[in-house]
Amino acid sequence: MSKKIAQLSFPKFVDLYADKSIGTDFFITEEKHLLALSEYPYRSDGFIIGICTRGTAKVEVNLQVYDARPDAMLLATPFHVLRIYDSSPDFLCRFVVFSRSFLTEHNINSHFLESFSFFKTSSTPVIFPKHDDAKILLEVFSLIQQTLQREEHTYRTEICRSNLTTLLYEVAAVYEHQHVITKNKQTRKQELNMLFQNLVFAQYKEHRNVQYYADALYVSPKHLTETIKEATGKTAGEWIDDAVVLEAKVLLRNHEISIAQVADEIHFPDQSSFGKYFKKQTGFSPSEYRVKASS
Repeated sequence: MSKKIAQLSFPKFVDLYADKSIGTDFFITEEKHLLALSEYPYRSDGFIIGICTRGTAKVEVNLQVYDARPDAMLLATPFHVLRIYDSSPDFLCRFVVFSRSFLTEHNINSHFLESFSFFKTSSTPVIFPKHDDAKILLEVFSLIQQTLQREEHTYRTEICRSNLTTLLYEVAAVYEHQHVITKNKQTRKQELNMLFQNLVFAQYKEHRNVQYYADALYVSPKHLTETIKEATGKTAGEWIDDAVVLEAKVLLRNHEISIAQVADEIHFPDQSSFGKYFKKQTGFSPSEYRVKASS
């Protein structure tokens, strides 16, 4: 089976990387098992909470690049496209991966996950807890690991679900504290950039013109482009195109869907217009990229 997986379904995730799991809904692993995914963008069906324990790496989430270092935490949802690259030889992380159904199976509130701000599409996916906070989080990870190993325990699944809930609340406390600090330090330009980024990754399939985003953010297209260029080094239009191309690349590496279906998924009127757009942005036709990514 190829390691270059675009849409990392939960069963594939478990099959390839889990040492101990509960069905195809919940597992914990070491990052060393996941490094086969380096350099290739992918999306997971599961929710991921990861803590870097050693070494460094670059973590790209929806085109934003973060520096992973010891105690850095990744908080990813099925809406995020991930890439881990430039990792040091000693890079290690611990990851808990779970499906929505695992957490909410016996919970009256089916939208329990939405109560956590760090799993919203507008959240910051990489945060940097204080070392003492990271130690507490890793203790919960270890507790989950120990529970998973008790395969004969009658209430193993229920205890794991309870431990996961504990982990979510611990992460929430760390995230909310750091988010307040970060927000207080933001300039108006940084805030506009954040709002733009969030809007792009929510709307890029339907809207590919700067005017739409400028109108939504109550600024002129010129001001938006200049602000985003100053903040990121790329124009607003380049960010929109990059988001569309990233989604296209993830979809094209899934050979179960046709190129015409890829075009339809990201709201191009037909395969031809999608092909011209993709080649202009990447230098490859969709079929050429699909072959290249599979080699």
